[in-house]
Amino acid sequence: MEAFEREAGALDEAIRDFLAWKGLGVSCRPGCFACCHGWVTLSRLEAQALLPHLTEAQRARVRAEGAWRLAFLKEAKDNPRFPERFFLQRRPCPLLEGGLCGVYAHRPLACRGLLTDEDPRYCEPGNPHPAPKPHHGPGHHLRVPHRMARMAMERLWEEERRRYGFLLLGELASLLYLLEEGLPTSREEAEDRLEALGVLGGRFGYQVV
Repeated sequence: MEAFEREAGALDEAIRDFLAWKGLGVSCRPGCFACCHGWVTLSRLEAQALLPHLTEAQRARVRAEGAWRLAFLKEAKDNPRFPERFFLQRRPCPLLEGGLCGVYAHRPLACRGLLTDEDPRYCEPGNPHPAPKPHHGPGHHLRVPHRMARMAMERLWEEERRRYGFLLLGELASLLYLLEEGLPTSREEAEDRLEALGVLGGRFGYQVV
């Protein structure tokens, strides 16, 4: 969708300018994909922009993985260690192909802002993080690109509120799966569907705002 493409292009440019200004070189490279095992949150509008770019093979993997993630979320969404528990499952994003993002040009905003200039081995679960640096956030990821991505997401959230009258936030694979299944566009019906699945609310569940 136009709104997502606009935000994604502006975010990529802003991150490039920041890295050049600071003289930072990221260590993220093809074949480095530990972060692709994390829990990625996005809105309906962002997922809708991604969905048309999926191949049939990717859609098949999304259907299988999305159903599993909904079940996992239902069981563990109130656990304060939920992100860590999921990361340790070592289940890759269904759009990861041969160690590369299969939708790189259309990847979510959250993925674009997750960068590090440290050794990529720190991205693996259970590895100790280095001592914080001035331009790092928690752990070893670069703080400013992460904040830039968050601001881009918030602008897209406002656009979603204007279009639908509410904001829906959920996990990447399961939200793509639900959209393929026909997630309702009205707030009440969407809430009813997510409530029936047991994934609405809680600390890490789907949010309708």
